[in-house]
Amino acid sequence: MGRPSSNGQKWFYAYLPNGMAGGATSPLIPLFTRILGGSVADVGAVAAASSIASVPAFIGWGNWSDRLHRRKAFVLIGFLGTAASLFLMGLSRDVPDFYLANLLAGVLGAASAPVGTVLILETTKREGWASRIAVFSRIGGIGWITGLLLGVAWLQISPLTESAGMRALFVIGAALALLSGLLAWRWIEDPADTIERKQIDLVDVHWRVERTRFLPMRLLHLLDLRNHFGHSHRYSSALRRYLVTVLLLFSGFTAFYAIFPVFLHDIARLSTPEIFAVFVASQVTSAFAYGRVGGWIRSTGGRRIQLYASAGRAVLFPVFLLVPLLPGGPVTMFVLILVVHGLVGLCWAAINVAGSTIVSELAPSGERSGVLGAFNAVQGFGAILGPLAGGFIAHFLGFTAGLLASSVFIAAGVVALVGSR
Repeated sequence: MGRPSSNGQKWFYAYLPNGMAGGATSPLIPLFTRILGGSVADVGAVAAASSIASVPAFIGWGNWSDRLHRRKAFVLIGFLGTAASLFLMGLSRDVPDFYLANLLAGVLGAASAPVGTVLILETTKREGWASRIAVFSRIGGIGWITGLLLGVAWLQISPLTESAGMRALFVIGAALALLSGLLAWRWIEDPADTIERKQIDLVDVHWRVERTRFLPMRLLHLLDLRNHFGHSHRYSSALRRYLVTVLLLFSGFTAFYAIFPVFLHDIARLSTPEIFAVFVASQVTSAFAYGRVGGWIRSTGGRRIQLYASAGRAVLFPVFLLVPLLPGGPVTMFVLILVVHGLVGLCWAAINVAGSTIVSELAPSGERSGVLGAFNAVQGFGAILGPLAGGFIAHFLGFTAGLLASSVFIAAGVVALVGSR
């Protein structure tokens, strides 16, 4: 078995191909649902499927890993499960097949995320935690963006039909996730020391790519229902209201992204490679902004930064409805969509960092870990509600209503944020 490098970071790169697999296939999921004959409502249901499965799966896998004091096996389950799920997506014959493959991705893919960050803490001295997590987050984010670029290149040069090219890209994603499994098997060893997750008083504010589903690359804090309900009476009203704010905001974000690729394809008439490029613009802008967000929060305050960034998204999302109506031709429209989506990515960096900061400040003394677990779970519940609402509204009332509904969710969250002091 391979030994870690001297700095203990070699195994981080086992997550790189898995991140590439996610970037290469995530925008495909709503588009391929349509290829299979699904309605826009089906698109929302499929987008919610992995979140429906992953919210409880994260809790189960994380707690099981903690009880067994094993990490490597769960990383392997996550990577190999993702590989199997993506392969089955590529083989799907109809929407029910595709829905089940996404459910499987939510269950099995969730195994690795609650383990990776804890594994860092168990193999690193406390003073090195922040720097190691920062490196780990950059590797995952770079993998995601590289996967998006791979999608652009493959879909542009592939001689296959649109449907066959998408199926092949799912298979490529499966191969990348399988490669992650092989690297993890070689490079990861179970640590000699273990850490109790509930005792970790650490706020992870490092770069996270925004995903349409609740399948984060890393997840440190988990919702413990017994501890949460046992202590929830001690939560302040401000904290309770803030969790409602998070539910509304993330419902709005995921309602938008569930139908956004289909809108770009059906209404804006972008090609599939161009749609991938639109997602690259957001992720790259977000990545560059993360280094500055901390300074903005220190000078302006986390609540105000999140308020401005969330309100910005509530305004920017409907702008996409206007872009196809402007004069200038397809090239001008594509450039404008890139710019607007880059601004959306800028907002994400501010929202994500500010959110973790706010909830940690509102947490009662000694209960930060449990509150952050509830915070993560509420985001997951939003990733279930949002795609279902966005997909069904767009199906029955049209894309304009669907995109506006996402802004309504966010506006409600902004109002709740103002009142959550």
